[in-house]
Formats: sequence, structure tokens, C-alpha cells
Amino acid sequence: MTTYDTTGNGDGLRIDDLARLSGTTVDTIRFYQREGLLPPSERQGRAMLYGQEHVERLERIKDLQARHFSLKAIKALAEEGRLSILDRLFGADERTYTRQELVAQAGIDEALVGELEAIGLLGDPQLHGALAYDGDDLAVLSCMQASMGRGMPKAVAVALSRLYFEQMAELQRQLFDIFATGGIGLGPVLSDQDLDAFRTLAANDIDAFLGDSCVLLEYLHRRGVQRLVVQAMALADRVAPGTDGQLASGS
Repeated sequence: MTTYDTTGNGDGLRIDDLARLSGTTVDTIRFYQREGLLPPSERQGRAMLYGQEHVERLERIKDLQARHFSLKAIKALAEEGRLSILDRLFGADERTYTRQELVAQAGIDEALVGELEAIGLLGDPQLHGALAYDGDDLAVLSCMQASMGRGMPKAVAVALSRLYFEQMAELQRQLFDIFATGGIGLGPVLSDQDLDAFRTLAANDIDAFLGDSCVLLEYLHRRGVQRLVVQAMALADRVAPGTDGQLASGS
């Protein structure tokens, strides 16, 4: 993060100094101020002075724009004091990888990576606001490679990946509809009070929200697999030995 040294008498930065230090222009800074993207400057005599918070905010805006956030979205997050949640959600300090590095680190066949990209499981990082692949991408490819190393057929791994991706994409669509619009068309409509309470809670502690969601999803998945196993065992019990798969009489 860029820092600056103030003068001996504690003065801040003039607008042209801020522009030079932040790598932007005076016109851009004034535009951001008019749009409410920058905190107010402080008047000292006839000059308007800026401080470290303005330097940091300009760096944050540049970073978010590189992640393809619009100025409208950045302004909304800034007004609600929620810019900090993006660092926790997107892992700003996490190691990143090129596609070639990702494949090499996971030790996975590149043709399989191509199949996973085709079905949507491994998406372009820009789709979720990143500029490169990260540890989550590496973890899922490494897990898949380890699974196949234990005997999972490649065709099954790809089929499961497609199924999970398609179902999660639909879940994501419904979640967005619920929390962006109140769930119009998806059953009971949530009240504005409930929506505001959820958004505040999620914004203030996104880590806990993600953790709770993972617990819920893991629980549902484990119970679902358990039910599948029980159903498969029950079906096997109904098939009599030596009948070439025909159901036993009386079934």
C-alpha cells in the first residue's frame, strides 16, 4: 500500500500531489469527490488537503475496477462502509496462478482441465471479480486429481462436476433473486426488514456467513449421499442372486 510523508508542520496533500502519488488525474479525483467515492477533503486556508485515507481509497477503487466492479457498485459499497468485506471474500493477499501454473501445481491432465472449463466448473477468474486463478481453484483441481488417483473414473468425475455445477448455478440464480428482489416468483416474499437485516449481517461478518453456509451445504450433501447408499442397498437386496438382475418373485 502506498504511504506518503507529510511535511514537518503536519500538512496533508494538495490535489496535484495526491494525483501524482496515486497515479491518477486531478480531474478524476474531482469526479470521484462529486460522486461520493472519496471522503471529504480538509480545508486549510485556501487549499483543500488530502490524507492517507484518500490515497488508500484511490488504490482500492483502482483495484476494484481491475476486478471489473463498476463505479456504481463501488460507490454503493463505500457508502455502506462495506469495502473491507471484499478483501476477506476475494482473498486480496492470496497467491495467484496463471492457467499454466495452476495445471502444473495440481498435477492434473490439461485435457481434463479443458473439459472442466467446458462444463463451467473451472471458470474464467474475471467472472468472480479476480484477475488470476487462486488457491481455491488449485484446491479443487488437486482434490479431483487425488480422487482419480484413488480410482475414480474420469468420466464419473466429469459427470459429477457437471451435475454439481449446474445445480449450484441454479441455486445461485435463486439466491440472487431472493436477496436482490425479495424472492418475487420464488414462493414467500421476504420483507424489506428481513432483507436489510440479512444484508447487514452478511456484510458485517462475511466470514461467519460463508462458514455457516458451508456447514449447511456439507450437511445436506452428506445426508443426501447417505440416503443414496441406503436406497442402493435396498435395491440390491431386492435382486435375487442368479436371476441376472431380475427382481425376486414377490417383489
